Order: sequence, then structure tokens, then C-alpha cells
Amino acid sequence: MGLVFRRSKKIGPLRFTASKRGLSVSAGAGRARVGRSATGRRTTSFRLARGLRWTKSRRR
Repeated sequence: MGLVFRRSKKIGPLRFTASKRGLSVSAGAGRARVGRSATGRRTTSFRLARGLRWTKSRRR
């Protein structure tokens, strides 16, 4: 298993995440969140319960 680097900062409803691949941004309120990864992948996620999340990821 390799070493993973990730750092995030939340500003209002936006969350900026810096990783080895670059900068990603996501926004959300309540249980729903949408985002764009550093590689251009779009994700939509919904928290179902504590520790359980549904995620759909699409390429550019």
C-alpha cells in the first residue's frame, strides 16, 4: 500500500481538496454533494446514513 496525501479546506458550502493529482472542488448542503475532481471527473454523492454513502462518478 502506498502513501496517500490529501488536504482539504472548507469555505462556506465549497470544499477544496489538494492531492497528489491536483486541486478538486465540491459543493453541497445537507446530505447531497456534487464535485469535480482534479482529473475532470464529475461526482454526485448522497449520504444515506452514518458511514454509508451512494456515489455516482462520470468521466469528463
